[in-house]
Amino acid sequence: MLAKPQIFSSHKLLIAVIILLQSLSFSQDEKRNKKEVEEVVNEKKSILKVDRKRFKLNFPKSFEEVLKSILAGETKAIESIFRPMEFREPIATIPAEGRFGVGFYGWNGLNFLKIHPRSISYSEDVEEKLQEISFSGRMGSFLEMDAGQTNLSYVFFGKSYVDILTGLGFRYSSIFPFPRMEISDDLVISGPPSIPESWGIDRKFSPSVLEMNLVSSYIMQWHPKWFFHLKYSYGLNYARFYKDESLDSSPYGTGTSSSYSLGLKIISESPTEARYAWGVELRHIFHNVKTIQDPLELTPIKGMKLPNLGIFFTFSAFYGGQKTAGDVGKKLFLDKNYVEAKSQFLEFINSHPKHARIPRAKKLLEIINQRIPYQLYNEGENFQKINKMDYAAEKYVEAMKTAQDTLKDQLENKIDDLVKYYVEEGTIFFEKKQYDKSLEFLSKAATLSDNGKRAQKNLKAKILLQQGNKLVSAGLFSMAIRKYDEIPALDSSMEISAKRASMEAAVRMVGDFNRAKDIKSLRLALKSLKLAKEIFQPADFKYENYITLLEQQLLANDSLLIRNKMNESLMESRKVLSERHLPKVETGMLGSEVEEIIGIPDEIIKESKDNGKTYEMWIYYLPNNKKRLLYFEEYILFKLETG
Repeated sequence: MLAKPQIFSSHKLLIAVIILLQSLSFSQDEKRNKKEVEEVVNEKKSILKVDRKRFKLNFPKSFEEVLKSILAGETKAIESIFRPMEFREPIATIPAEGRFGVGFYGWNGLNFLKIHPRSISYSEDVEEKLQEISFSGRMGSFLEMDAGQTNLSYVFFGKSYVDILTGLGFRYSSIFPFPRMEISDDLVISGPPSIPESWGIDRKFSPSVLEMNLVSSYIMQWHPKWFFHLKYSYGLNYARFYKDESLDSSPYGTGTSSSYSLGLKIISESPTEARYAWGVELRHIFHNVKTIQDPLELTPIKGMKLPNLGIFFTFSAFYGGQKTAGDVGKKLFLDKNYVEAKSQFLEFINSHPKHARIPRAKKLLEIINQRIPYQLYNEGENFQKINKMDYAAEKYVEAMKTAQDTLKDQLENKIDDLVKYYVEEGTIFFEKKQYDKSLEFLSKAATLSDNGKRAQKNLKAKILLQQGNKLVSAGLFSMAIRKYDEIPALDSSMEISAKRASMEAAVRMVGDFNRAKDIKSLRLALKSLKLAKEIFQPADFKYENYITLLEQQLLANDSLLIRNKMNESLMESRKVLSERHLPKVETGMLGSEVEEIIGIPDEIIKESKDNGKTYEMWIYYLPNNKKRLLYFEEYILFKLETG
């Protein structure tokens, strides 16, 4: 009885273990499935990424360069078509513009010889209509006058991106009154048609239209001497249908008219600020006569839609549109002459600060500044190839001012080549003893680099050494020593050579007794020997006795000079004291007394008067162009002057 419960409980335990194992297995499968799903998703994402890379557009390098050139505004063809004369002055106003033209109204489809039957609408009860209107009956003339066309953007904002001008216009059109002419069986000029007899009146159908329009002009100037003129107008019209000898306006119609045209105009200059333009236009006009006023009931016509086509001769006066420095600069820019283009763009920016194209000019100027060094570099290379080194140097030096680091390295190499060239040429002329020519080349090298300056100083030092040696050979030792003394400041590497040459010149000068009497030369020789003593080793310096001899001679000379100075000072003092004790010249003295005091005059002017008396003027010349004048009457002093 006790064994059954144990068996039952063990079954329960076994079942619980199985359920637990299944749950664990399910959770592991679920995790495995999630992991597999994530791997699939990541794989798809990577595939998508690869696909995106696969379909990336890769343009050829040449195409990218062309596109970049177009965006930078460097393509002549694109610029000439889409941005011609973009920096010109805006056209501010067209005060007056007149047109005269010929054309015709109405056509059927593409056939201009026939008028469309729906061009004229009639009342419902009309029996007869205008069936055929010949081409000669539809030909006429146009006369138009526009006034006050103004560039509103330029007026209100001081700048204009495009030249669009707005104003008022008046136009009159009428049909030519051709009579009927039968030129041949196939060629008949019928003129305006007569209206049907059933209408009850005897008149010709010859419509004339008077319009008042709001006019808008768009000017595209491709060249300083001509431009394209696009024009659009819209306004009200007043139309008459019939032509007879009376001035009766009945019937008439009103409606709207619109037109658009394209023309080419040639510009003519004048002595004033006004400019003139003349040319031809092709114009399309559309008359829509909607309302008919017919109080006498003379016509069954209820409306007309008449298209017109004509050719106009035009003439106008306008202000603006002149080419500016910006246009000149852009042409130079497209020609890759960036140096000249820069000055033109700067002039344009300064003279037209409110121009609408200033940002564009500044952008091009920025590009120009980046490319100027490369242009100068290329020009310098070209000059260097044809051996015009001075011009090449100017280009390279100018390019260095604004060049970027990558170009600076190339420029420095080019400049180093020029320095080597100048140094080599200068050395050749130095060896020929043509020192002026040699220094001319080395001075050019000195302006280019520090190496050039060092080479110039070295050459100057060599020239001084050569000149000093030549002076020594001529016996001009003091002048030679002065040349040698300038050498160490120019080239320290030649200091020992210069001091040795100076020492030898000093020794030779002291050894020449006749030339050693010049005190300045002796002092110079002593200085040179002492400097040489400081540089050379005692074993190499064997001129100590010369120094002693020079010092003794200069000391004796100095003592003699001191004694002479003392004697001169003593004599001067004695002279002053003696002059103090001499009697002074005074009026009333005789001439002989004056001579005893101040000596015989330098000049005597004597004159006898009518009164029998004798007058004399004694002249004593004094330093600094001064004179002492003494006046005598009968040999007695009566006046003294100094001046």
